[in-house]
Amino acid sequence: MKKLWLWCKENILFISSIVLLIFIPLYPKFPLLDIKNTWVYVRIEDFLVLAVLFIWGLLALKHRISLKTPITIPIFLFWLSGAIATLHGILLIFPTLQVAYPNVAFLSFLRRMEYISMFFVAYASVKEKKYLGVLVLAIVFTLLSVSLYGIGQIYVGFPAFLTMNEEYAKGLAIHLSRLSRISSTFSGHYDLAAYLVLILPIIASMIFGFRNLFVRVFLVFSAVLGFIALFMTVSRISFFALFVSFGLVLFMHKKKFVLYSIPVVVVLALLFLSLSPKVFERFSNTIKAIDVVVDAKTGDPIGHTKTVPRSYFVDKTVKQQYTQSIKNIYGYASASAMLIVHEAELPEKVTLLLEPSSPTGEDLPQGTGYINLSLSPILQKLDTFLYEPKPRVATTSAEVFVINGNFLVKKVFTYDLSFTTRFQGEWPKAMEAFSKNILFGSGYGSIGLAVDNSYLRMLAEVGLLGFFSFFSIFIIVGVYIKKILPDVDSRLLRSVVIGFTAGLVGLAINALFIDVFEASKVAFVTWIFLGFILGLLRLYERKPVHISKEFLHVLVSTPAIVVYIALTAFLLYSPMTHNYFVGDDFTWFRWASDCSVKTASGSCPVDAKTIVRYFTESNGFFYRPGSKVYFLLMYSLFWLNQSAYHIVSLMLHGVVAILVFFLSKKLLKNIYFALSAGILFLLLNGNAEAVYWVSATGFLFSAVFSLLGLLSFISFEENKERRFVVFSVMFILLSTFFHEVGIVTPILILLYRSIYSPGESMRRLWTDKISKLLFLPVPVYLSMRYISQSHWLSGDYSYNLLRLPLNVAGNSFGYLMLTVFGPISEPLYQIIRTGLKAHVIIAAIIIVSASVVGVWFVRKYSHILEKQDRLTIHFGILFFVVSLLPFLGLGNMSSRYSYLSTIGVIFILIIIAKYLFKSLLYNGKMIAGFGTAVAISAFVLFQIIQQQQITSDWYEAGKRTHAFIVSMGGSYENGWASMPMELHFVNVPIRHGGAWVFPVGMPDALWLLYRNPKLRIFAWPSLSQAFDAVMAGSDTQKVFEFEEKGSVVERIKPQTIQ
Repeated sequence: MKKLWLWCKENILFISSIVLLIFIPLYPKFPLLDIKNTWVYVRIEDFLVLAVLFIWGLLALKHRISLKTPITIPIFLFWLSGAIATLHGILLIFPTLQVAYPNVAFLSFLRRMEYISMFFVAYASVKEKKYLGVLVLAIVFTLLSVSLYGIGQIYVGFPAFLTMNEEYAKGLAIHLSRLSRISSTFSGHYDLAAYLVLILPIIASMIFGFRNLFVRVFLVFSAVLGFIALFMTVSRISFFALFVSFGLVLFMHKKKFVLYSIPVVVVLALLFLSLSPKVFERFSNTIKAIDVVVDAKTGDPIGHTKTVPRSYFVDKTVKQQYTQSIKNIYGYASASAMLIVHEAELPEKVTLLLEPSSPTGEDLPQGTGYINLSLSPILQKLDTFLYEPKPRVATTSAEVFVINGNFLVKKVFTYDLSFTTRFQGEWPKAMEAFSKNILFGSGYGSIGLAVDNSYLRMLAEVGLLGFFSFFSIFIIVGVYIKKILPDVDSRLLRSVVIGFTAGLVGLAINALFIDVFEASKVAFVTWIFLGFILGLLRLYERKPVHISKEFLHVLVSTPAIVVYIALTAFLLYSPMTHNYFVGDDFTWFRWASDCSVKTASGSCPVDAKTIVRYFTESNGFFYRPGSKVYFLLMYSLFWLNQSAYHIVSLMLHGVVAILVFFLSKKLLKNIYFALSAGILFLLLNGNAEAVYWVSATGFLFSAVFSLLGLLSFISFEENKERRFVVFSVMFILLSTFFHEVGIVTPILILLYRSIYSPGESMRRLWTDKISKLLFLPVPVYLSMRYISQSHWLSGDYSYNLLRLPLNVAGNSFGYLMLTVFGPISEPLYQIIRTGLKAHVIIAAIIIVSASVVGVWFVRKYSHILEKQDRLTIHFGILFFVVSLLPFLGLGNMSSRYSYLSTIGVIFILIIIAKYLFKSLLYNGKMIAGFGTAVAISAFVLFQIIQQQQITSDWYEAGKRTHAFIVSMGGSYENGWASMPMELHFVNVPIRHGGAWVFPVGMPDALWLLYRNPKLRIFAWPSLSQAFDAVMAGSDTQKVFEFEEKGSVVERIKPQTIQ
């Protein structure tokens, strides 16, 4: 007994940590003490944690334990940044907010400290390796208990204790229905799902850690039971997070098995969804179609409607209300201003709008967010609709009001409540709080109880300082695990560490839609477990790990640079996600939705027949089947949500910048130059049209595949593995399917091969089997393009052989100016082009003279360059020219054509910056560095200013197309969706600044709005010409004139004009 007492006394922290690891998940959230200004309560777990921290503090004061851990410094930095942010918020920001309380802010700050402080307790408690067995038993027991209790809530009637609203948080016992989502002992189903995402990968990984068959079977049983519990939470993001976590566990244990089993896993996942109607319904209800009544004049939504029979109003009082408002239906008019409408006077079918009830958690509330309401197809026009408010106590029977006005009923697609509350409420509120001070945030307690995104919550509350200090904790954890894990000889510990790491990845995914780092049960368990893991790994540490050195190494590693480039892309281009569609965008959407057979979302079916048709039929248009498939998939998934399309463009642009970094790393042999190249690609604005214009997404895809093809071939050259040649050929073919510029990819690859293969015969390099294989996609592409009867060369997309040399020289110069100086150079280029167009001889002399000067300059000064730099310059020049080959002979220029060629110019600019620094070295290294930095800063500022203007132009262009669609919706009359109609437009806007408005695409925008195949659209430069084309008084011929802001006004042809 004495030995047991001594052992318990010696291991009091370990016992306490294990008890908390079990108790916190299992004990429901019964409130003990109320907190003013919030319905969050102090609970028994807080007192237990406080008691454990008191013991830990006494031991620390007696120097029996140490605060020194691998992550002590970043934790302290996170706490310090939280304190500064909260103090800053209380003093400067809270006075400007309506609902923000200093006491709540202070307690929120203490709660964060409380969570993380348990790491120190658990870390200090680990003294022996054999403690791992107790830890394993604890988590398995807890998982089984949590899972069984959760399942029992449905089938046995165990009560749930939720904190999802103020009444539930008081500790009321709630009995769930068979259709409810379980929460077990947690405060809600999301918290339970997050806990299972953390624990289940650990259990799954431990299956590989034990050799005993009985133990393995028991662990499989535990994991299956936990998965059933997760299934009954019906949390979509948690399913995906767990799927990724399980994949990581399998990959770490059985790499080859995972690679070969990916297709099987995908099939099983789809089969699981098809056999699980509750889960499938949860996913399928993410987007649903509803009917919405809209104010025809403003385009604002009024509410969700349904069609009911006349008999519905037999026992109701229908009143004619002389108002267009439903906001104050009882007080707007006096009783004498209302007339009673008899049920027999109503039409057979009536459009009814019901006053919404309080949200149930699944139904869409009034005013929920719609996906592109303005472009949603019109079902009918209404002069009246009926509105039924909730019954009032004072009324003897249900009242229904007839609302008069000019209304439209539209078929609208909308996200469910879960997404809507995030997209329209919580996330914008968090971003607003973050924008108040991006460095420190607005302080804890400044944004309410829930954001449903831990990352946005952290940015809003503690700003960038807190955000980066928090994630530096996990970066260091990853570094420490990577350094120590190879020395661990315990099979079980290795499996637990792998499982916990995968669980953390799952939590990181969950954090995109759930406040997992702030959910008390999940947070406590995570930090306690992290303390145990690092404490156990410490026992296997053979030599000290230099955390600061390793951390700095991580900051300049290739993965970190990839993150920097991705963040730069987001910061520079995220504003464009608010831009509306313009021009050709509507044409692509019509292709995705105009077909004989349609899905529930209104798109063409995503099946083999449709996709094959895209590859075999072009109907006189360009051959871009890959782009068509992309728009088909996006239209099916996101319909007309412009943000989704712009986010994909942003991501693709970021991917291209990352690929530029990898290519530059190969060519420039310097990671910092390569990073500069990737960032510079994002800063140059000459190719901005390809990024901002949804229609130009094919350029982005083509560039991605072209660069992947080039990088694959470089990998072949370095490793001599033939699979990379196969990858290269595949990427070349894919690049041609998205845009014809992809046809130059094999030439780019052979240019690289020629320039960077010294001593090799040029003839052999261009004629051997490898080169022939690289060109194989070209005849395949041309054959498929011919079979599909695509557009080849005509109109603006054709070459004038007589002017070809001048066009090539002029466009080369123009694209170079555009790439380096941005759109600001276009007016100057057009002046030069227009002036020389009429003086061909002078233009020829200038071209020849410039060529001679260029050759002389190269011969005189090329010796200054190092050999590698000369090769890079040559490759950059040729990359620039070859990437533009399909466009140099055209009679015009376009910003998007320069997208791929920009990369060649970047190589040259990097070399110029390098030699600018060298040329200034005679002044001293410091002056040379600052001088180069000043020059680069001026160039970057010049580009960013232009980028801001470009962003504004495209945003304003989108506002004009949106205003046009809203005004055309307001002009709608019943019959426009079926009758043969002619709509004539005057002064159609083509551009706004550097952005397109309606170069083409206006007929397709109106088709999407009216869905009338008999609709004909005409554009005229003057009103008189439009009047000449229509009959006066015609109901099927209408004339509209564009106003400055994009809206249109109907012009009536006078009867005297014939």
